[in-house]
Order: sequence, then structure tokens, then C-alpha cells
Amino acid sequence: MRKIFVHGLSALDLIHTVSDLPKYAEKYKSNSVYVSIGGNAANASVALSRLGVKVFLSTVVGNDEIGNILKQKLLSENIDLSYTHYIDNFKTSISSIIIDKNGERLVLNNRESNDVAIKNDIDYEMFDGFLFDSRDIKNSIKILKQIKNIKKPKVLDAEENTTNELLNYFSHVVFSYQGLKSFTGIDNIERALKTFAPKTEFQTLVTNGERGCYYIQDKIIENIPAQKIKAVDTLAAGDIWHGAFLFKLVKRSSLVNSIEFANYISSLKCKKFGGSSGAPFLSELKENFAL
Repeated sequence: MRKIFVHGLSALDLIHTVSDLPKYAEKYKSNSVYVSIGGNAANASVALSRLGVKVFLSTVVGNDEIGNILKQKLLSENIDLSYTHYIDNFKTSISSIIIDKNGERLVLNNRESNDVAIKNDIDYEMFDGFLFDSRDIKNSIKILKQIKNIKKPKVLDAEENTTNELLNYFSHVVFSYQGLKSFTGIDNIERALKTFAPKTEFQTLVTNGERGCYYIQDKIIENIPAQKIKAVDTLAAGDIWHGAFLFKLVKRSSLVNSIEFANYISSLKCKKFGGSSGAPFLSELKENFAL
């Protein structure tokens, strides 16, 4: 069984569904409610675990009521928490999320800044791949310096707070459209990619919801569109995309095949309500996307 190391944010999501997103300061009745694992790294860990990978999640959880619930949910997904830090007087991240009939969302998050020093006595050589988000840059860089010479796939989920220093350690950097726009200051995917990607040694990709994934191949902008579906819930779809993408890279699949697979897994998730709890299991995959 392949082993993946994931570092970054974990949280608990309280998810409500409504017909339309609220517009006024009034009382609203939700159609349904669900409690799910949340946070970039934790969501990706769920996706990887359900694809049959042994996932080791490096994250920070408070010794509080929310943290206890989150811990049990992570363990129920067979995620190894050996490298998770449980901290007194630290508030576990929690999000309240409202999802409308089109699958679009409004997120209200309460997250404490993380000043916890991560463990350093880890045998990183045992892992087949690495996934980081950009939520805990200081600790991420500490880890990345230690694994710099390990020649295995290293994927960054690059959001708005990504720094130049963080980028230096990865084989693949996957920006969200918003993340790329924030980092480059260019509000156009193709122009931003052409400006930024040729200056780097890593493979740069950009995800943009239903428009799929963009990247540069032989100086040409390529786009692999997402599958056309009726989205029920887009929450955690991007994080699950990153997990599925790394899953294929670890299996030495081509870049195109890895993107197509990630698009597929993400589309399956969007058909289900419940954030990362909608990540598909192996049994749900079609034969043409055999592992």
C-alpha cells in the first residue's frame, strides 16, 4: 500500500443547504444539515484514503470539543494521526457553510493562527508522495527543507497566501484561479500562466471549477475541462482534486492522465452533498478510470 504525507489545515464543517443564499439579516430555515471533515489538507486526506492510500496527516487540532469530534471523524476515515498535534488552549478550526440549490457556497470560518512547531523526528523517506496546502507556511517550509532531496512527487495546493519561498520545493504547484490571480496580479489565466510558468522549474497548473485545469505544454496553454454535471455541492471539490491528482502522480501516470483522473474524482464528489464526505470510494469508479 502506498503511503502519502499530507500537511496543512484541518477543520470541522457544519453544512446547511438552502434554496438560495441569504441576502438579508433575517432568520432562514435550512433544508438539511451535515457535519463533515473540513480544511484543505484533511479533505485531500479523505479523498486519498478512500482511494486506497495510507494517509499520514500532519495538522494541528485543539484539545477541545470540536477537536474531539474532528479526531474521531478523521480516524473513521482510516487516516493516520501519528503526526497530528493536539494542543491545549488552541481552538480547533470550524466553518459554517451554506450551500444553495446550484451547489454554490457561502463560508464563515473561525480559524486560529498556528504557531505550533511540528515534529522533526519523522522518516520522510518512507512516503511515496507529499501534499501541502498553503495555510501553515512556516511549518511547511521546515518540513520541505528536510525532504528537499527526496525525489518523489510533491504537490502544493496554492491559494492566495502562497509565497515565493514556499514554491521552491515542489514538483507540481496547483493554483486555484483566485490563488494565481492573487499571486501574479493578473486577472487572466492564460496570460498569468504565460508570464509566470516559464520562470519556474516545477509544473504549474491552475484549476478553475467547471472550466477544469489549465497548464503549459511545449509553450502552449492546454485546458482539460471538467466533466459536465449537475453540481449538488462543490465544497471540498478542489481539495479532493489535489488528492486524486497526487494519487495518480505517485502511480507514475502521465500529467494528462493525472489531471483527467482528478477532474473525474472531483466531479463525482460534486454530485454528492456533504463536503469531503462526498469523496468517492474505489467501488464507485468506472472501469475506464481503473487504478
